[in-house]
Formats: sequence, structure tokens, C-alpha cells
Amino acid sequence: MTAYDGITYDETTCAALLEAGAVLPPGATDREDADVLTVRAYTHPALEERRVVRLVPGTLGEAEDLALDFLGLVREPAVHEAGQVRRETLGFPAWALVNDPANGHHALALVRDVERLSRQAKSRPGAAKEGFEELGERLGRAVPHFLPTFYEQAARVFLRHENTTYAAAFFGKAREAERVHALPVDEERQRAVFLEFAFAGALTVKALKEHVKALSARLAPAEAWTQFRQLTVERCAAGMPPYASLPQDARGLIRAAGLDRVAEECALVADLLASPAAVRAPASFWNAYRSTLAVLAGRQPAVRVRLLEIMPSGLGRSTEDDEFWLALLAETGADRLLTGEAGAGGAGAGGVDAADWLSRWALHRKHGSSVSGRSPATLALVERMAPRLRAQGRPVDLFTGRWHAGADLDLLDLCVARGVPLRLPEDGGGVFLALDRWLRETPPGRRDLTAVAADPRCRRLLYRSVGNLSGHRAGTGLLEELAGHPVLADVLREWLDDAAAELTAATGLPAARAALERL
Repeated sequence: MTAYDGITYDETTCAALLEAGAVLPPGATDREDADVLTVRAYTHPALEERRVVRLVPGTLGEAEDLALDFLGLVREPAVHEAGQVRRETLGFPAWALVNDPANGHHALALVRDVERLSRQAKSRPGAAKEGFEELGERLGRAVPHFLPTFYEQAARVFLRHENTTYAAAFFGKAREAERVHALPVDEERQRAVFLEFAFAGALTVKALKEHVKALSARLAPAEAWTQFRQLTVERCAAGMPPYASLPQDARGLIRAAGLDRVAEECALVADLLASPAAVRAPASFWNAYRSTLAVLAGRQPAVRVRLLEIMPSGLGRSTEDDEFWLALLAETGADRLLTGEAGAGGAGAGGVDAADWLSRWALHRKHGSSVSGRSPATLALVERMAPRLRAQGRPVDLFTGRWHAGADLDLLDLCVARGVPLRLPEDGGGVFLALDRWLRETPPGRRDLTAVAADPRCRRLLYRSVGNLSGHRAGTGLLEELAGHPVLADVLREWLDDAAAELTAATGLPAARAALERL
């Protein structure tokens, strides 16, 4: 990247550029994952007056000097700064050369094999994995304290080819080697490498849980909590959702450190909610932090707006799961931002688009299907939202779905009855209202569909849905329920009259057969 003086970079832009491998101007950011890019020049008698120039991150500079010293290259005293790049921890063989130069030849002997396996990792990942494992066994017999950095380097090879599965496996092997061989741990370096792999999305739940145990054993309780908290937040920022037992692990560390649990949990949850990965948080996360979220929303009203942005895909697919989320919105006061009721207040209270939220919620509740089941809690909330939806005047889309356009009949009827603006399919073709499912549903809240039948556009959707029941091999019981319903019976009668007229008007046996089969 070419940098120009006077250009400013915000934190989001800096993070994205560093992640993409860009070189930022010197001093562009003070982010912890940024490092100085240095220009280092080397000379060698065989090169006469020519120099070798290397661009090396500052934290790796000493290792680069030692590695080239093995080849007889001598660094010139002057080191210049060229910019800023993403920070890398000292890897293999650099770590071995810096920390144990007497045994550095063991590491250098594997460099060619590592390069060969690195080239193989993209086209034959399985063979490359076996090759790295074999090298690890050989290295472990001679210098086991080199194993963590060696396995981390193997993990980076697979990360370059976006193979996070193998990368996570080798990262786990690095931590296992530390435990098996009882190796001393450089806290600063391990913190950096955990953050590196958290940013890359290659930090597994197993590795995190083992890390919690190791932190508790090695560090003072307060320092263990600080490191774990930062790692958890960075992992979510890299796109990994909170893992299932995170609340229990966090509470154990907070309790051991003697800290205020509510204050620490509020700070942690606020940071996790800011991550896009929060939408995939599991049910255990929302259950454990339910009361914390209510406290946090009272302290930071902007949290309510963030909760309305989230459609919790990791929570579950049942109506009970959906209604749990609505209860959480009510406990935090986020629902009042949708209804405009007294007490909404706070940041963003006037800027929440109730129609947009309801459209997204209707789509979320389908969970990949064409329609959703009846939800009394959703109907009760929309009843309260209706005045604000009418006042905003923005149309609500209840029909968007993954496979077919479809809508919850009860929700559709309620919106029509309360005068909520709706975006209906233009031609009504291909709309799926699932009358058979609606008639079989037992939860309370079934509406009589009077409003839908009275609206000409919506009545046409009902009419087509009645006709589509023939494709579902409707039994006698379903037809009797249709005929016994005060509103649907009228629509069924209208459809039968039209079908009979089509049969009467048919000319020729093929047309008559088609009309008869339809009837």
C-alpha cells in the first residue's frame, strides 16, 4: 500500500487494512496488534559492495539478524522504520535461534522440510499434516522446548491456505507440548500468540478451556482474569461466537480474583455484544447473562439498540426460543424502542426503525422455512407496536423467505386489522400461507382472519392458498375444518364455484380432465 501524508485512518479501517496485510504509514495506529516494519541492511564479503535489504517486523528483527548471521551476513547499524504491519509473534526457527542459539542447528536443519511441506499444504493438506507431525516427533526427541513454536509455525502454514481446522489442531499440539514436557511459559509471548490465533479464527473451545486452567495455575487471579477477558473479546472480534461454557469459566476467574461480578460481567458482555459474532452466541450465553443484560441496558441505553440489531441465530429454532428472546427484549427495555412507549429513552430511541425490525423478525422466525408457527408473544408485541408502525408509515415485509414467499397468517391478519403498512408480493403468485398447518396449530392466539379476507389483495392470497391445498393431498378432516371455518368457508365456496365454472366451460376431453382433477 502507498501511504500519503495527511491521510487519517480510523480504528476500523486500520484493523481491516492490517488484517489484509497492508503496510500503514508510521504512527498511523497504536493498536496492540500493530508492529513497526523495519528496513535492515546486511553485508557479506562474497557480495563485495552489494547489500541485502530485508523488510522485517520489529519484534522479529533480532531473530532475523541471528538467522542471517548463520549465513555469514552482518547487519549494518542503521535500522529505518518503513511503516506499520500486523504484529507477528516470534516463530520457528527464529525463536530457537534467539532463545537457544547453541541448539539452533536442530531448528535450521528442518527449514527445508518446512518449506517443502508449506508448498504441499494447499494441494495435499493431509500429507503435509502427516509430514509436520513426523518432523515434530523428531524434534521432540532432541529439543522438546522447540516444539511449541514449531507447531505454531505449522499452524500458520495452514492458516495461509485458510485451513483453520488443521491450524487449530497444530495450535493445540503446541499447548499440549508445553504441558507434557512441563516447559516454562513466556507469558507475554503466549498472550501474543493466543491473540494472533484468536484474530485468525483458529482458537478452539478446547484450547480456550485448557488455557483457563493454565492461567489459573500460573498467574495471580486478577492477571489471569485480565488475560482471559481480552482473549475472549478478541476471539469474538475475529468472528468466533462465545462458546457455551464461557459464562462459567468467566465467573470462576472473577470469583478467584475477588472482583465485583456484576461490574466485570457488564463490561465483558458489552464488549462481546459489539462483535458481529454475537448473533451466533449459544442459548447458554443468553441464559447465563440474562440478568446481566438487564443491568447493562439500564447503565448503557445504547445496548438496547444493539439487541434490536441482533437476530439470535444460535439461540434455537423453536417458538419457545423465539419468545425467550422477546422476553429478554422486554426485560432490557428494548421493546419500548419499538413501541415508542414511555420510558424508552436513551441513545437511538427515536432512530429505531420498527418496520425494519419486524420485517427481520418475521424472516428470522421462519428459520429457513417459508412460514413460521404461531407466536402469542410476537402478536402481543406487534399489537403494542401498531400505532408506531402506522405513524412511521414504512411498509413491513412479512413474506420474504428462503424458498417461497410466505407469512404467518395470524401476524398478517393482525397487521391488516391494525392498519400497519405492508409490502405484499406484487402478483401474489407463489405465495405460501400454509393453511393446513395453521388449522392444526394449537397455541393460543389464533385469529379469525376476518381482516385478511376483507382486504382484496390479501383475500386473493387466501384464495390461491385454498386452491394449493390440492397439492398437499388434503384429507377429509382438513376439508371439513376449512368448510367449518366462518371465514375460510366463504373463500372455499368462492374457489369451488370458480372451479366448477371452469369445468362447465371446458371444451374437449383434455381440458375437462384437467379441470376435473383440479376440482
